[in-house]
Amino acid sequence: KTGAKKWEFETEGWVWPSPAIGTDGTVYIGSNDSKVYALYGNNGTVRWKFSTEGPVQSSPTIGADGTIYIGSRDNKIYALDGKNGAKRWEFKTGNFVWASPAVGIDGTVYVGSWDKKFYALNGNTGDEIWVFETDGEVSSSPVIWSDGTVYFGSTDNNIYAISTTSKNLANSSWPMRGQNFRHTGQVPEK
Repeated sequence: KTGAKKWEFETEGWVWPSPAIGTDGTVYIGSNDSKVYALYGNNGTVRWKFSTEGPVQSSPTIGADGTIYIGSRDNKIYALDGKNGAKRWEFKTGNFVWASPAVGIDGTVYVGSWDKKFYALNGNTGDEIWVFETDGEVSSSPVIWSDGTVYFGSTDNNIYAISTTSKNLANSSWPMRGQNFRHTGQVPEK
């Protein structure tokens, strides 16, 4: 109503990515200090933090079971427990991961890397399902349409549409960057 500051939280590095918000109000965000933070949305205190081996410039997404998926400049994609930050798995790519993942209704995690590849990963295990190679770095965050088509761009000047088995977004509060198809960034109230 007034624009008055509710709280602020200072990281040890600049903050590049957009946050994701869980249904309980937890705010998840990465920082250039090589950490992923979970902050209580009502007061900005730390719920947990997770250290990577490189700056985190990828925006987090949330799977149907509350898993946080996020990329890092340490060339990895991480799956973290949304409640306590414990690492569930990591997947190593050939270069930076700046793109934000998108999670399909079947649990598949889609994300690109600066290694010029676009990956489909099993959200439970981190195992590679398939990989699509482009002629340029993939820093574009993918979107999933209701017919299973995944769209993303590459520095090779192309936009790609890939057929997948994910016939919609995951049933979660934040399955892709911007939260939903319209990128409203609003979590429905319980």
